[in-house]
Amino acid sequence: MTYFLLEAMLILIVEDEIELAGLIMEYLEDEGFECDHAARVSQARNFIEEHHYDVIVLDVNLPDGLGFELCREYRDKGVNTPTIMLTARGTLEDKSQGFDSGVDDYLVKPFAMEELVMRLHALSQRGKRSHQLDVGPIQLKVSNREAMINHQPLSLSPDEWRLFLFLVSRENEVLPKHKIMSHMWPDDTGTDDALKMLLFRLRKQIRTALVKQELDDDLVQIESVRGVGLRLLVK
Repeated sequence: MTYFLLEAMLILIVEDEIELAGLIMEYLEDEGFECDHAARVSQARNFIEEHHYDVIVLDVNLPDGLGFELCREYRDKGVNTPTIMLTARGTLEDKSQGFDSGVDDYLVKPFAMEELVMRLHALSQRGKRSHQLDVGPIQLKVSNREAMINHQPLSLSPDEWRLFLFLVSRENEVLPKHKIMSHMWPDDTGTDDALKMLLFRLRKQIRTALVKQELDDDLVQIESVRGVGLRLLVK
């Protein structure tokens, strides 16, 4: 069963069996998905911090930790990405531990690739229906890329949206400039001037939304931290 995607779904495969991970990625890419692969918890953590995935496929036993613990960690940080546990550990106790850690689905090895694809589509649609990020007066509806401040819509370009989502999802965290550049332009085509222009337009949109509602100018700020990077401050 082949699915035709209007926009490729981005999947993170966290699996330390390299051969199996390769087979999964090859099959999913043939079905129209885009995939990243991490073989360790530390690698997966970096990927999740830097990218927004439609679904995470997560093994339990990894060289530097447990998938259960990783899932619980990113759930505690507010990452709501739909997650399916893909593991040979199939006892009721294992499944209970997985769901307690925050996974949305559980598939036991060995498995049929076609079933994995069906579950990924189901999880992705569930995530699109439910994924809204609320931070103070900011509301982001990830499924349709809608951004609002106190329910006042912002008119953002695709790049402005990606930058705003990246900042909002890491509220109050100082983000190094190189990390922002890598997120916005993973192919290294970005420039300082391009980032400055994005920031100028995004700040203008935020300011306009605040002024229209007679709200304090400093309610939402994108602060430049000299010599380091950027930080989103929300009151």
